[in-house]
Amino acid sequence: MSCSNGDKILRPEPFRIKVVERVSLLPFEERKRVIKKAGFNPFLIPSRDVFIDLLSDSGTCALSNEQLSILMLGDESFSSQRGYFYLIEKVKEITGFDYVIPCHQGRGAENILMDMLVKKEGLVVSNGLFETTRAHIEMRGAEGIDLPTPRIKEEDYLFKGDISLRKLRNILKSAPKKVNFILITLTNNSQGGRPVSLHNLRKVREIADEFRKPVVLDASRFAENAYFIYKHELPGKSIRAIVREMFSLSDIFYLSAKKNGLSHSGAIIGVKSRRLYENLSSLTLFFEGFPSHGGLPDRDLLLIAKGLEEIIDEEYLAFRIEQVKFLGEKLREAGIPVLYPFGGHAVYIDAEKLLSHFKNGFPGYAFASEVYVEGGVRVGVFGGKLSGGGTPEYVRLAIPHRVYTNSHLLWVVDAVKRVVERKKEIRELALSYSPPRLRTFLARFRQV
Repeated sequence: MSCSNGDKILRPEPFRIKVVERVSLLPFEERKRVIKKAGFNPFLIPSRDVFIDLLSDSGTCALSNEQLSILMLGDESFSSQRGYFYLIEKVKEITGFDYVIPCHQGRGAENILMDMLVKKEGLVVSNGLFETTRAHIEMRGAEGIDLPTPRIKEEDYLFKGDISLRKLRNILKSAPKKVNFILITLTNNSQGGRPVSLHNLRKVREIADEFRKPVVLDASRFAENAYFIYKHELPGKSIRAIVREMFSLSDIFYLSAKKNGLSHSGAIIGVKSRRLYENLSSLTLFFEGFPSHGGLPDRDLLLIAKGLEEIIDEEYLAFRIEQVKFLGEKLREAGIPVLYPFGGHAVYIDAEKLLSHFKNGFPGYAFASEVYVEGGVRVGVFGGKLSGGGTPEYVRLAIPHRVYTNSHLLWVVDAVKRVVERKKEIRELALSYSPPRLRTFLARFRQV
């Protein structure tokens, strides 16, 4: 962003703050006690003890004045409420899909879809499966396979969320009957939140048609993905038009409204087939609630519809992507190994590279614990041996929508830098508890 004399300046927040929530920083010794009690897993730290929370961008957004206003219009009837029809209208306008099913959150949508689409001993191929998605697939006796782009190591290549077209074709050729469907995640959370190119999506559609396989989008961060395409691949096309084309290249989509829906709860499934819609509606009624609400109050359906409209605003998306880049560049300038180019919702620190002297693993949890002790900052840990995805262990700094200013992020940068300065003093961790599934979120550790 440039001012009138041509000098580049940091883009300010494209909103005014009307309501604030007080937060406070616990004393240093108290923070040490908190992280030990949480088993050195940041997911288990009570939120009341957190000063700045970058654990996730999911359901952590600030609501706009228009979203808060629309909450009062909820029609809390048992079925076929007013908000449902408003949601259908808005989803159809943005995505082009006629058949829409709301659910209480993304995992509920995954549960229903995987129950319908995943076959025992089958394969689901993807550009990168999130950990809950992989767990849903494995619970049904199938296998999820990640096929990241082979250009993932080229630093200047932006669309590192792409799927490897060569590997995709090879799997479909060698085991066409075993592959249940192709799942593309927008943006690719397990590969640093980096985007998928429209070129890659178009090629996936061609290959899927050739082998008669459905394409499913996990579109939870669709708007951020579209903005990267708008800026770097198709600058002459509007964000709305790019969004519409992305969705047109799929047969089914689902999204957690807690991300790019700018809401605190909810999810959406979209399908093109009337028959599939009716089958999914029966499962929704069984697992989630009546198909017109999926277990959500009507006011939340209105909230989601409004959030989907607000997220595709070009000015807001420009600020959003630049804020992530601002945080990433500050860490990169300090010599901290971050995944680059940066994605749309978070900055990822390669903990295995940063703490290369660790012998027993879990460098991400050890580093995240120290960042909390240093600055009261909670961050997430993904990948590594607990995830089953074959990626290194990353510390993820996810930025909630419309919550923190850049001065908050400077505090985060200072806390991370201070921990890095004493990285040789960080103690390794050993598992003290590990659940059978989704270990990333519930595992507990002890210092060695």
